[in-house]
Amino acid sequence: MSGEAILEKIVIPMVATFAGAFLAFRYQHTIEKRRDKRTIVQSLMIFRNVGADELEWIKAMNAVEIVFHDNERVRQLWAKYLEYTSDMEKFKQSRHIDVYYEMLYEMCRDCGYNQITESDLRQFYSPNALSKHYHNPASLEKPIDLNEPPYPQLLEEISQQGLA
Repeated sequence: MSGEAILEKIVIPMVATFAGAFLAFRYQHTIEKRRDKRTIVQSLMIFRNVGADELEWIKAMNAVEIVFHDNERVRQLWAKYLEYTSDMEKFKQSRHIDVYYEMLYEMCRDCGYNQITESDLRQFYSPNALSKHYHNPASLEKPIDLNEPPYPQLLEEISQQGLA
């Protein structure tokens, strides 16, 4: 077999096979990464009016740093949000809310939702009936009583799932 025949019948098909497999793997990785980011954004959007009362929201917040590891601005805002929620003085001033919406806006842009504005994010559907089920996180007038509904049930669920 001549060198030209070896190139034509063995080398070129092998290179094409490896290149195709590499490109398929790369494409799949990119798609999965985009899907993970959109899942986080959707969870945070769905529960943006009730926030930390929802376990799914908490899980999404805890995944922000790893899923958006390649977006320095999102990671900075996430760290700032943690700072504002762990410092009671800053928390009482509700500074974390503005940081949360700014972070959510940056995450939307990262996911390709470029038509959404920060003011769009601050609008949400919240019927009056929800106030019976959720404590308003923006209200600091009445401290949360973990013995009042829905907290005993939530704490029981958390302990059953082994998260406490």
